[in-house]
Amino acid sequence: MALGLVLLALSITRPADTPAAATGDPQPGEPLFRRYCAVCHGPGGGGNGPNASSLEEDQPRDLTDGRYVGRLSNEHLYRVIAEGGQAVQGSRFMPPWGRTLSPSQIWDLVAYIRALSAGSPGSAGSAPGPSVGAALARELGCPACHRIADLDPVRVGPDLSAEGSRVQRAWVVRFLKAPHTIRPVGYHPLSRSRMPDLRLSDAEAADLAELLLTRRGGVAEGWPESAQGASLVQNGRDLFRQYACRACHSRDGAGGQAGPDLSAVASRLKPAWVMRFIQDPQAVDPLAPMPHLGVGDEAARAITHFLFGGSPPQPDGLPDATAASRGFALYKALGCPGCHGGDRDEVTGGIGPDLSQAGDKLRPEWLSEFLMRPTTIRPWLTARMPGFRLTEAEARALGELLAELKDRGAARPPERLRFPGSISETNVEAGRRLASREFLSCASCHVGEERPEGAQDEWAPDLRISARRLNPDWIVRWLQDPQRLAPGTKMPSFFSDDTSGPEDILDGDEERQILALRDYILSLGRAEPREGGHAAVPAK
Repeated sequence: MALGLVLLALSITRPADTPAAATGDPQPGEPLFRRYCAVCHGPGGGGNGPNASSLEEDQPRDLTDGRYVGRLSNEHLYRVIAEGGQAVQGSRFMPPWGRTLSPSQIWDLVAYIRALSAGSPGSAGSAPGPSVGAALARELGCPACHRIADLDPVRVGPDLSAEGSRVQRAWVVRFLKAPHTIRPVGYHPLSRSRMPDLRLSDAEAADLAELLLTRRGGVAEGWPESAQGASLVQNGRDLFRQYACRACHSRDGAGGQAGPDLSAVASRLKPAWVMRFIQDPQAVDPLAPMPHLGVGDEAARAITHFLFGGSPPQPDGLPDATAASRGFALYKALGCPGCHGGDRDEVTGGIGPDLSQAGDKLRPEWLSEFLMRPTTIRPWLTARMPGFRLTEAEARALGELLAELKDRGAARPPERLRFPGSISETNVEAGRRLASREFLSCASCHVGEERPEGAQDEWAPDLRISARRLNPDWIVRWLQDPQRLAPGTKMPSFFSDDTSGPEDILDGDEERQILALRDYILSLGRAEPREGGHAAVPAK
């Protein structure tokens, strides 16, 4: 919302159609500002939002400038927000929000802008926010699959209940195979959320696409016909300029970054859905940040023809019911409802590992690396950790958040059980014997060079990555009592009492046997042995 581009008059008389001045509340005004205004004006109102660089002719006004905003009446601010820039002979890049927001919401925005210009955004109800890592975890939807401290699951993805009326089959398959950014960072209500890479096969992507095509939401489809013929495309091009669509949308390399790039509309979306969305965005998606511009039927039809180049896309045909059924099972198994809704209660809470004590278990450096480039830890599961295309800073922030999640009630292990910083070759050899089929037979369950025995749901993670992945002291606690750390785990308790361990290894001393297993596990990913019969545990 390029509000500051059009606040040109220092004082005005209230027009007849402007509601009488009311006392707005800055507290509800803040989330409205973040949703509709921050993309141009910036989250702090300084005129530096992500879309600002695209508005070369007129940069968004700095709304923290008290000398400027202080000269404007509340009625003027209201009219600019409600009617847009052209209503006050200002910038056409400022859209009207009067059909999208209620009068009371607009007055709340006015009150919040007053608080910004007074240098007191805190009075607008701003509270200290959560840590960067916690905020990012929420916005990426991590709590939908994982238990993470007190973070509650929230839907962060678009509603897919009518996706079949919106997108084309071929595009969906390509996108599921190789997700890419459609909505820019800062786009509300999704903020920093992004579609992750689920590492789907061609068949899996096709099945999921068929599922989405069945979800039409009762929306009519088809090509919006018109008697105007070829001239409709030119009319649509003119209307695209008239409504200043390029202030928010890029097309063919030019335009704003506030909304999705419209260059690929013809290969991605369905024309009937596009026309309906242009006419009334909130009727299609109540959370849509695009303003209701009051575009009529014929104008919306013309803009749609312009975006599609005057030619309808190839029809998708009816979805394959069998493939859609397979897609629905995969949709649930991958945890998609956690972000997108639909049968959510059936899947959340058990898709991913419990991370409430991740800081005890996992090495921070491995966490950051894994978050940037996820790999398969449990290959027998249909669910998989997706790739979110995180930056190094984002991965580090999430890693720091998870590293703080620890069992605060756990006593620190006694000195004799703490990891000394290097592993003992004597322990490694003893641990190798303990892990062999003659004794504990770890390879019967743990994935490794040989296929584990039994059903896949009885398998366990590959121990060869443990040196990079697990904290040594956590390994000791795990071997001592797996059920305490993960109630219900299938990992057996080999050392439940003082007489559990084999008598012919390390004199039957259970504590020494546990330390031997720890060193053996760490040796599977170690560096070359150093002099003195020890090897350093690799940090990565």
